[in-house]
Amino acid sequence: MEWDDEKLRRFREGNPEALAAVYRANAEGLARMLRAAAWRGGVFSHLRGAMELENLILETFARAFEPRARAAYDGTRPYAHFLMGIARNVLLEQSRNRELAVGLEPFEGQGEVPEDNGGLAQALEDREVEALVAGFKEGLSTEERRLFELRFGEGLAQETAASQMGLTRIQVRRREHGIKTRLLGFLQARGYLEGLETRGWSFFRRRGDS
Repeated sequence: MEWDDEKLRRFREGNPEALAAVYRANAEGLARMLRAAAWRGGVFSHLRGAMELENLILETFARAFEPRARAAYDGTRPYAHFLMGIARNVLLEQSRNRELAVGLEPFEGQGEVPEDNGGLAQALEDREVEALVAGFKEGLSTEERRLFELRFGEGLAQETAASQMGLTRIQVRRREHGIKTRLLGFLQARGYLEGLETRGWSFFRRRGDS
């Protein structure tokens, strides 16, 4: 997308319409860049499936739309490159958190968590979300659970998942959308992903975006 002084001003002020326009213009492009980066390996190799990719896109835009990040963008360099830099930082942070999580058990066994710079707290929250998702999966039907694993666990394309399940692609899309909508409601009822909604087939979007 092209930036002019007025668009950059509204973006930096956090105008909702401006933020929505930036999201619409860049979300699909960011997804393509991340998929390509995942094939090259490195820090992006952790993007194993659709859910990891979707979560990273959400977190990247959430950070890119924070006041400090909006003020840091100059409107000159490609915004896609700006987003990729943020995405890389998110993955590096998550990698550090996973390493920290390895040492959590002794503290949990004693009923206490050591103080640190926030990494352990984030790791604990990640564990809680993983447990919630596991609980959600237990409530799915056998077919839904298999679709969940194929699409979000193994990261298979819709066509491949449809072939393995003996369904058409449109049937997979509809079932997948239903699962994602229910998962979002499940997590929101427990205090996560508030203010988001499912839109289309690929991304969670903030309410009010179009």
